Amino acid sequence: MIVSPINKGWKIIFHKAHALLAMDIGLKLDRSLWPLPKYWAAGMESIGEHDNDQPKWLERDNLTESGAPLDYRQRKEVDLEQAKAVANSAKYKSSFIVLMVAAHFQKLYGESKELKVQKFLEEMKEACDEILVNLNLEKKQVTQCYEFLRFCDDLSLALCQNDFENHKEAVQIEPIAGEEKISLSQLPNGEFLLDPWIFEEDEVVFNAECFTTTTDFYNEDAELKNDLDLLHPSEKKYLFKKRGI
Repeated sequence: MIVSPINKGWKIIFHKAHALLAMDIGLKLDRSLWPLPKYWAAGMESIGEHDNDQPKWLERDNLTESGAPLDYRQRKEVDLEQAKAVANSAKYKSSFIVLMVAAHFQKLYGESKELKVQKFLEEMKEACDEILVNLNLEKKQVTQCYEFLRFCDDLSLALCQNDFENHKEAVQIEPIAGEEKISLSQLPNGEFLLDPWIFEEDEVVFNAECFTTTTDFYNEDAELKNDLDLLHPSEKKYLFKKRGI
């Protein structure tokens, strides 16, 4: 969950909603940045799928020690069960998606000292080596495809986390290709600017569903879940316009 404090309670954007926003971003980017047109659909699906199998409502799995909703950045341990579930699901859909989620897990967990995590990553690497040969793909092209996914993920997170409100300067995002970082900023009128501009159209709109709680603290996950009206989410809108439009 992506959790932000509000006057009373909390605002929550679930990771599945963040992933859907990331996929929407990918669908609106300049298609020339994606080097493997054959795997366009699988690539977009991998963006939307990489955060599946969340959340789990188990005792206090989604709460801090004080009982507040737990933001994903506060988690200290790798959710290996979730990673394995995503990887296993991908095997039945597309081996290209396996390549993408494996690269994402390497980015997220590559520095982990846990032996079971390193074993999982090594198993994923061995599987990916076979997939690359089987699909006759060049690693360089696959790497750029992952950078496309990673950029969509980074931009979606920056929006969902309100990163632009927490920095005096523009938020810098690693590019898909090249070395020039991409700047995200919010104008005084509330519109967003991406520089350099890498969307297909001169104006794009994104939406993400979020929920608000009525209580600050909970004793167990079930209480938090019951406090969320999942059938009546609110919606956050992000309007991007190319400079000069």
